[in-house]
Amino acid sequence: MIVVVNLFDIIPGKEKDYAEYLRRVQPILDRYGARVLLYGLTRMVYFGNCTQQYCGMIAYPSLTELRRLSHDPEFNVIRPLRDHSTTNYVLTAVENFETMNHAAEYLENGGEHPSPRDKES
Repeated sequence: MIVVVNLFDIIPGKEKDYAEYLRRVQPILDRYGARVLLYGLTRMVYFGNCTQQYCGMIAYPSLTELRRLSHDPEFNVIRPLRDHSTTNYVLTAVENFETMNHAAEYLENGGEHPSPRDKES
């Protein structure tokens, strides 16, 4: 599973454009098996300098599906609604480790095997 973390601000006066993007993007997400895990307002920053007002976390079955969506002609038609109504945008794709132990082993091995997809023996 790949989770895309979106952090962004909406440009004042562009709220309706972004709302239109949200309405139109959902059927495209559905087509690629993506699920909205969380979508909302940032209420508190506990650590760091993150200042974005909005956060969305979208799960994709694979990096392949994320890439397919990003090249979808229908998505590319509505993408300017997002791009021209937001600022301070950070979009990061994250691949999960099976367990915290897998993450620890990955780090201990200098980013080498076991890979994030390896299962515990």
